[in-house]
Amino acid sequence: MNIQHALISASLLAMLAGTASASVALDVRSIGGGGPIIGLPAPFTPGPPSDPNANNGQWFRSIGTSGLAVDDFRTHEFHDNIATAGGGNLANGNSGSLAIRGSFGNWIPGGPGIVGYTMDVSITNNSNIWAGTPFAMQSTQHGERRITPWAPYSGVMEDVRFVSHWASTFGPGQFQAGGPHIPSTITAGGAANPGTSNTYAVNTDATAWYCWSVNDPNNSGQPQGDYQVAAWDFGNINVGQTVTRTLTFMFYNGINAAMIPPTPSGDLLIARSNDIRVASFFQDDPVMWGINDPGSAYPNAASPSNLQLADLNYGNSSVFFNVPTPGAAGLLALGALASTRRRRSATI
Repeated sequence: MNIQHALISASLLAMLAGTASASVALDVRSIGGGGPIIGLPAPFTPGPPSDPNANNGQWFRSIGTSGLAVDDFRTHEFHDNIATAGGGNLANGNSGSLAIRGSFGNWIPGGPGIVGYTMDVSITNNSNIWAGTPFAMQSTQHGERRITPWAPYSGVMEDVRFVSHWASTFGPGQFQAGGPHIPSTITAGGAANPGTSNTYAVNTDATAWYCWSVNDPNNSGQPQGDYQVAAWDFGNINVGQTVTRTLTFMFYNGINAAMIPPTPSGDLLIARSNDIRVASFFQDDPVMWGINDPGSAYPNAASPSNLQLADLNYGNSSVFFNVPTPGAAGLLALGALASTRRRRSATI
């Protein structure tokens, strides 16, 4: 697993502050689990059969060491709101929109031109930096909504998972025609079927539950959804810390050399607070369509001129995590402080 860590100065002090401040890290459990999310009318269910009302939050499936499927959940979601709209800047003064950042890596050559690309995804825990402005909310594509007011969380983010909303988890040769609720336009050189994605993810760590099924083109709620959205593990992220991974995405249909888009630049990921859980899937591939986060308040809820295609109403990515059990954060901080003291003693 290629994970890089960068610790911003004074992050230990911020971690010791615990939950003394707040940000756009929000509880995504349903009311039945003690959270603020109101669920869906029958026959739709926001969670899997083991927790149909998603009382525990966002569910995932991975393959354990025994080779058997392991289902688990994350109770909170982290967002990249800006300081004037429910978030805060990063410790280095950069916009909070960069708290979840996607940077283009490289094209993967092959076939008629290119067959995929890499993206460097960075997550910075700035949950301790909040300007005090309200954060916006909206119902998901499936009708879930958040009760207000509800206090944000600030502190260590444990078991972090990043989710992309544009890539299929079906591998090579398993292209799925049709798709979930939002029809997705297809990249140049790709298949022309609406509601499909020409991009699939590789080397994922898990798949996230999404409540609409690719086999439900009429959005009737039958059959129910599935574990179908690509997810990667980012470990624990302390306040002030940045974790970066290089992710790989491939195309079902290679892109002709003459149709390769300009090399993307800027931040390719949008994950504001007006998303709840995985709000929509598939979204349009931000690399192939040049969809950037402009750093405005809520670019995914603005006019069509502000963002392109299917990304108009929802973000294209999500970050989920668990909060430490009571007392764990303090023990972690004290352990780090003791380690720092030991290192100082060793240098005397």
